[in-house]
Amino acid sequence: MLVQRNDVSPIVARDARIAESAHVIGNVLIGEGCVVGHGAVIESSGPEVRLDAGVVVMSGAVVRSLGGVHRPAFPVRVGAETCVGPLAALAGCLIEDACYVATGVMVFQDVVVGEGTRLGAGSIVHVGTRLPPASRVGLRHYAVPGEDGAAVITADVDEARRHLAGADFFGHVFDADGQADLAALHRRTTAILRAEAAGWTDRVL
Repeated sequence: MLVQRNDVSPIVARDARIAESAHVIGNVLIGEGCVVGHGAVIESSGPEVRLDAGVVVMSGAVVRSLGGVHRPAFPVRVGAETCVGPLAALAGCLIEDACYVATGVMVFQDVVVGEGTRLGAGSIVHVGTRLPPASRVGLRHYAVPGEDGAAVITADVDEARRHLAGADFFGHVFDADGQADLAALHRRTTAILRAEAAGWTDRVL
């Protein structure tokens, strides 16, 4: 299903294959030879989402851009001949050419995944991480920004949390201070999301 958002319609190459139950919403460009499987969601909140030629997005995956009006803008680009596995979630990131994103992978905002990288099933690439070309993030591993800017890849959740302590997810993604009062912080971020959605006008094409 193609959906126009705020008078911006998806642009889909003529030879791309989009499953009937997939949803492609707003400022989305889908290149030649792409395949989008059943139940997948390719959604723009305003910033562009681009699938380069030959990308495969498998069933149930979600690829979405974020922000732009009420919070920082994070577009998405998935490079040519990349495979995005079932139930993967890509948010406001750059995946370069010929990558393999396995089942259940999460890639967060402002991440760059270098060409030819493999992200193992259930792995998480956290906000602001830069993975060089031909990286491997193992099954259920974490990739986080290290102190010197180089990515740290680990299966140890405590080590990942230590590195993430300075990453300031809420400041980076919502432009909101990471306050000690978590309920107040969560109320603020939820209000930002409600305001963002209130500005959308969707129309099925």
